[in-house]
Amino acid sequence: AGPGANDVINLVNNRTEQLATNFNRKATVFTFSLGYQADHSVTKSIACSTSGIWTPVDDLTGDLVTAMSSYYKLFALGLGEDGNEDFAAWVEPYQFHNPATKIGTTVSAPVYDRSVNPSLFLGVVAVDSYMDALEQVLGEDATSSTMLQRFVLLSTARCPKIDLTECELDALRFLGGGEDATCGVCNSTSYTGIVPKNCPFQSDL
Repeated sequence: AGPGANDVINLVNNRTEQLATNFNRKATVFTFSLGYQADHSVTKSIACSTSGIWTPVDDLTGDLVTAMSSYYKLFALGLGEDGNEDFAAWVEPYQFHNPATKIGTTVSAPVYDRSVNPSLFLGVVAVDSYMDALEQVLGEDATSSTMLQRFVLLSTARCPKIDLTECELDALRFLGGGEDATCGVCNSTSYTGIVPKNCPFQSDL
């Protein structure tokens, strides 16, 4: 016989604890139960114990692509926290397609409505810039080692700090799988509003 349900859960929890102890890295596990015959208890338990999200996906009416976007919703919500206001992603200089002779870069940043709590993710803003324009601003040659080193430092991936409350996590779980998908750790019966409402007016765009 293979490992039992508790064996699987204990194995995942032990490995995530080792990761945290040895490398100071937190593992968040997202799990999915595909079909009505799929196990729910083990996959849900693993997600709950690692501050992740479990989503059941129905055979006929379930949308797997939408369900698997739960990771994006969690990290998008987490990026809106106070410690991540200045988060931006830079791209190392590359050759533009049009005009093909131009070298440039791109910087992007998430946009949030911070008038609500938690901050509501609205989208991403990005801008392209020619390197010769940056040369004038920074006073460095685009091909110089100093300029390249600046972009290496800017474009090096860094993990933002994600520290959602239990109620925010349960709100995300509820959004993806209803009441059954929540972990029951939030005392509130009304979950935090994390989905934007439709604008009360007609867009003129």
